[in-house]
Amino acid sequence: MIASASEEDITQTAQHHTWIGRAFLWCAVFIASRLPEVLCRELGFTTCGWISPLYETFVLISLALVATKLCPSKHFAGFILATAALTYSWRVVVPWIESSVAFTSLLHNLSWGAQFFVLRLTRTVGAVCLLFTLVGSGISRSDLFLQKGNLKAPVQSEPFWRMRRPISWARFSVTLLLIFGALLAPYLYWTLDPQRAHVERLLFALPWAVATSALNAANEEFQFRNVLLARLTSIVSPKESFLLVATVFGVAHYFGQPCGWGGLFLAVFAGWIWAKSMVETRGFACAFLMHFVLDIIIFCFLAMSAKDLTSAWS
Repeated sequence: MIASASEEDITQTAQHHTWIGRAFLWCAVFIASRLPEVLCRELGFTTCGWISPLYETFVLISLALVATKLCPSKHFAGFILATAALTYSWRVVVPWIESSVAFTSLLHNLSWGAQFFVLRLTRTVGAVCLLFTLVGSGISRSDLFLQKGNLKAPVQSEPFWRMRRPISWARFSVTLLLIFGALLAPYLYWTLDPQRAHVERLLFALPWAVATSALNAANEEFQFRNVLLARLTSIVSPKESFLLVATVFGVAHYFGQPCGWGGLFLAVFAGWIWAKSMVETRGFACAFLMHFVLDIIIFCFLAMSAKDLTSAWS
């Protein structure tokens, strides 16, 4: 009886620590996704003094340090540290680089398409920061889903989404692209107001569209899915991991492209789908290809709009 009670106490303690860890994960997602900033803006506050990238980075690192003591797995702290790296790189380092005199001078001498490519290239700083968070983690290339994956793997049903018959991720990805494209193109037309006068700029920029979209898709998949999912798959259920990474990726699109609440919901759903594809195929190919094609659509609409490049595509 004593041994049984002891085992029960150990189980309850482990469950308690797991719930604490999950609370920490969602706190980190709340901060890193820029949800506080979105809520402030929607509530009519033009500025929230306590919200700043450096302050948020400090809070996330503090959460990670506490998580190392209270959580049963090092991956709880590792995930939170990854969100801190995302916040610091995208919202502190990248703006600092892009506001420098040398960088603005460089952009001034480039074509529109080349400018866009260079602006997306600066975001690879985040990939470098995230690589540092993997040091000593024991996470392998396979854990990071850095492989093509099995495109013939079947799409698994969800409680709210039942598959009537088995379908491979290869076929399902094509269907999803048609659906996403049908939703995204009208939304971008409405929010960006493309101009016919800019068609010539689009034609000259098409090679840059392919290069920029490939770079951006690979960069964002690595930062917002590969690394985060590698941390999450061993500590929470697949369904919760999909939702966590989709929130980090999607909410920030309120300020990017597609923008606003419509863009936010589209990006959250896309992020959820791409996370699901990565885990179920054990690779990045489906997520990357869907992301790549949709980024080309976004690039084309931005090329035909008069939107300022520095805030066009977050």
